[in-house]
Amino acid sequence: MSINSLIHTSAHDAKITLEGHLQSNPTQAARLAIELLEQLKGKEGQASRRKVAAAILRKAVKAMEVES
Repeated sequence: MSINSLIHTSAHDAKITLEGHLQSNPTQAARLAIELLEQLKGKEGQASRRKVAAAILRKAVKAMEVES
């Protein structure tokens, strides 16, 4: 999964993709969410995508806490 594909798809599709990663590999989902947030920093018109990435990051952290 590339960050560019998450940037160039709808926020809803990005959410579905990241949620799939969250279920199978929370650590990878967290890394993707962080990288997406870094790529979106300073870009206008990306509020929905930033909110999705932040929500996935929070969920991934919780999932990783449960795993350990």
